[in-house]
Amino acid sequence: MRIAIDGETLCDAAGGVGAGIEHYTWEFLSALVRQKTSHVFLISVPNQLTEQRVRTLLEGAQSEVVILRSLLPRVSFFSHHLFLPLRFKLKGADLLFSPSGQIPLGWFGKSVTTIHDVAIYEHPEWFASLGNQRFSTRMVVPRSIERADRLLAVSQTTAERLVQLFPSVASKTAVVYEGVSVPGDFSYDISSKRFPFDRDVVLFLGTIEPRKNLPFAIEAFDTFLRQHPECVTTVRFILAGKKGWGTEEVTRLVEDVNRVWSDLEPEGVIQFLGMVTEEEKWTLLARASVFLFPSFDEGFGLPILEAMAVGTPVIASKAEALVEIGGDAVMSVDDVESFALAMAQCLLLPEGVKMLRQDGLDRAKQFTWEKTAKETVRIIESLENKKSLE
Repeated sequence: MRIAIDGETLCDAAGGVGAGIEHYTWEFLSALVRQKTSHVFLISVPNQLTEQRVRTLLEGAQSEVVILRSLLPRVSFFSHHLFLPLRFKLKGADLLFSPSGQIPLGWFGKSVTTIHDVAIYEHPEWFASLGNQRFSTRMVVPRSIERADRLLAVSQTTAERLVQLFPSVASKTAVVYEGVSVPGDFSYDISSKRFPFDRDVVLFLGTIEPRKNLPFAIEAFDTFLRQHPECVTTVRFILAGKKGWGTEEVTRLVEDVNRVWSDLEPEGVIQFLGMVTEEEKWTLLARASVFLFPSFDEGFGLPILEAMAVGTPVIASKAEALVEIGGDAVMSVDDVESFALAMAQCLLLPEGVKMLRQDGLDRAKQFTWEKTAKETVRIIESLENKKSLE
């Protein structure tokens, strides 16, 4: 088969590594091209993706890959929804796969797409103004869901919610989990003025926005310090990641908690770190004493899997997808007191969480990008086999 892949989400707008769907697209396609298949993959890539990164993407490729760069300046609707599908057709594509949940409107052939989340339909209040996303959420995504031959949900939780919103797609929805891959070139011993490891680190890593429920974690951390004031100068809560929208409450709470403890810790017991590089991310995850992920809801919850993959104990909310992915390897909590108690167990009784660390490592090994790629290829091939029998 000649399989077209919409790789427009291979990087962020500036050509960087990106997170979320950009991370999924990169890791998935890296694993996909390393599969030994008879298929030809026609991958469109954004112009801001450098030639060096394209070469990195194709390292170890065992299938034939054709890279297609845009021939025109990027004009979102025309280049993506009209010219891209036309170009795929001219290249003889038999099927289109979209990693982003959006199939170009001008594509009318066989298609498969990945659905990462449907929270924007269930809880629009968790998201910034939908003005820029209105066309996608009202037109492109629903149309893609209805027209796709197969839908790949990244968790059973996402699959069930997808079917609740679009009951007609139940028979064509399959669960294909994301994976985790720990790079071998990051340093556990990195020294940085940004985050000196001079004390125990309680870590949150992700975009700071209402959906992440950070006020809950901040209140729990403050409760932990009130119960164990001797830890004020030995423990630091680091919030790593860019500030999204609706951060006013989080900023105010951080200032309030830091003010309470300012006599003992004038530099603050909670610190915003800002955006981090990919290497810094893995260093932080590996060196943290405990990773917190208090989200109201997630479609998959990759950060907890990444923390588990480097042996860091995880405390997370009881959001359904986080319970599904973390299993018994994650300490799941649903109230401030339980959250504070779990922190105390991880920070004050490190020997007691040795088994949790090992459970996390074992659990993370079950989720690989190679498995994601193989399952996706199998589903795509089933469509071709079905066509042959018709």
